[in-house]
This record gives sequence, C-alpha cells and structure tokens, in this order.
Amino acid sequence: MCRFVAYIGKEAILLDEVLKKPVNSLINQSKHARNGSRGLNADGFGIGWYSKEIEDKPGLFKSVQPAWNDANLHNLSCKLKSSCFIGHVRASTVGDVAIQNCHPFVIKNLLFAHNGTIKQFDRIKRDILNRLSNETFLSVKGQTDSECLFALIYHYYDPAKGFLVGAEY
Repeated sequence: MCRFVAYIGKEAILLDEVLKKPVNSLINQSKHARNGSRGLNADGFGIGWYSKEIEDKPGLFKSVQPAWNDANLHNLSCKLKSSCFIGHVRASTVGDVAIQNCHPFVIKNLLFAHNGTIKQFDRIKRDILNRLSNETFLSVKGQTDSECLFALIYHYYDPAKGFLVGAEY
C-alpha cells in the first residue's frame, strides 16, 4: 500500500519535520510498512509543495529511487519550507515503476495524491479517459489509476466555484 503525508498550516515548516524526523515519518513508514503485503514502499516517491510568494503553481520533485535512499530528497527536505505540501511513497499496483507514475500529480495549480487501488480499473479506464477534455486528457502522462482519477476530478472541477460541477454522482 502506498503511503502519503500532507501538511497544511498557518506556519511554513521544513519538509523534513514530517518526511524524516518523527518516529512514524513518511520515510520510516516507507521502510517498515507494516500493513502492506510488501513491507516496503520502494517504487518511487514524490513531494509537491506550494510557495505562493513565488507562484501559484506547486513545486514538484519525484524519483523512482526509494525515498530513504535518495540523497536529493534528504538535501531538499531540510531546506524547503512550506505551509502546504504532500509527500507520497509508492508501492506500485497499477502502472510501471516510472517517474511519470509517481505521485503527486499536478494539473495547473492543483496537486493530487491517492492511496489505494481502483478495483477493476482496466474495465473503466477507457470510459474515464473518454470523458476528459482534450487538454485534461493530454495532461495524463502515466499509467496509474490515481492519475486518471485526478484527471476526472479536475475535468469536473470549476476553479471559480471551487467544487465539482456537472458530475454524475
């Protein structure tokens, strides 16, 4: 099972405050995943963060390395501060171990990470992709069920209204 952490706060904190330092940090969980069938989350990772003082689009760093073994992640996490970020470690179920399949995913100024597997995704993937506008369809770079779900959510999202519109519930 994948694992992720998110932080939203009034104060910006260093990413390593949740990625590395706590006993149950995301990196420690990725090495010692107790409730998963694999025991490791070693199929890549990603972090996404917002620095609104710089721009509205999120920063993004992904790798197919295990999170605990990536020197760049360790270097960045103790130097990046944000009041809003997501970290994700992957244990792949749908899609190859590849950079484009690592979470979080970005469309314009939105970040998305998902934990779990959409059952029988292969049976609904075409229907999901056929619903998307061409622009949103072209934003899908990987093979995962999670990225397709994000594209579908984005397709029905109206930034002006801040909620899903026109979706069939």
